[in-house]
Amino acid sequence: MLVIVLCTIMLLEVLLLGFNFRCRNDLRAVDHLRRSIEALNCARAGLNMAIAAIRDNPDIHTDKGTLSLLSGENSVTVGPGECLITVSEESGKLNVNLLKDKTGKLDRSRIDRLLRLIDLLNREQTGQSDIGYGLVPSIIDWTDDDDEVTCLPFVTRENLGAESDYYGTLEPAYRCKNKPLEAVEEMLLIKDVTTDIFQRMRNYVTVYGDGKIRINSAPKVVVETLAEKMDTAVAAMIVERRKVKPFESVAELRDVPGVTDGIYEAIKNTVTVSGGNEYYHVESEARIDHLGCTIEAVLRRNPETKSVEVVFYKEHGR
Repeated sequence: MLVIVLCTIMLLEVLLLGFNFRCRNDLRAVDHLRRSIEALNCARAGLNMAIAAIRDNPDIHTDKGTLSLLSGENSVTVGPGECLITVSEESGKLNVNLLKDKTGKLDRSRIDRLLRLIDLLNREQTGQSDIGYGLVPSIIDWTDDDDEVTCLPFVTRENLGAESDYYGTLEPAYRCKNKPLEAVEEMLLIKDVTTDIFQRMRNYVTVYGDGKIRINSAPKVVVETLAEKMDTAVAAMIVERRKVKPFESVAELRDVPGVTDGIYEAIKNTVTVSGGNEYYHVESEARIDHLGCTIEAVLRRNPETKSVEVVFYKEHGR
């Protein structure tokens, strides 16, 4: 009888220990879920701050009230978490959807700028695999409406693109889109675009806008791609000049030391100081304790109606 009682007690202890262990795991899971939701809400709050700033300010990159908030250098306290907001203007980047003109002819000037971007990134990222020139005709083939493999006759090395015959051999197989990219992330589907290459190019290319480069917001690397004779020193001078006083007209570029007549003539029809519909890339990175959530979005601002719409939205790290 005593043995039965002892066995029963031991069995109850085992059941209680198991129940306690399960309850602890459930409580941890609930707490993890709660904090994940809080992190998501914190990131959403950061995105809403960016939307409000873009909606209420004609130029967020020159407005002193929003510059510190949107520079990516300062975090904002939102409830129990911290949120880092980074905004970049898409019109300050190279549009990879416009490597052919409306007639289907290769746009040599835009292609040359993308090739120069590749050279600059390869030069800066020593120790990493080079980005090949073949990426450019591959982008052209992905975005144009024909099934002919593009060959760039003015490029002496990798210069062949890819159509559905190539993508059909992959696992899983898929077809070449033959339409403009709807989001920059689609580049990961294109031949020769690895995750590493995409991350290196992401801040300098876009799929939005009319292709004009807004000189007041373009990264220095993009400024350097604008003309063959534009070197690092001249590009840096342009960036430093706009920090003091944003360019109010393209003609003001003539006053920047190092901008020769040749450079000005090469870029005057390529750049702008204002635009129509404006696109912004926003990253809102929230962190609560050890949990984080990042929202990536592209916003479109209509300067006439001042309305802001989300044209791309993606959550990371939930």
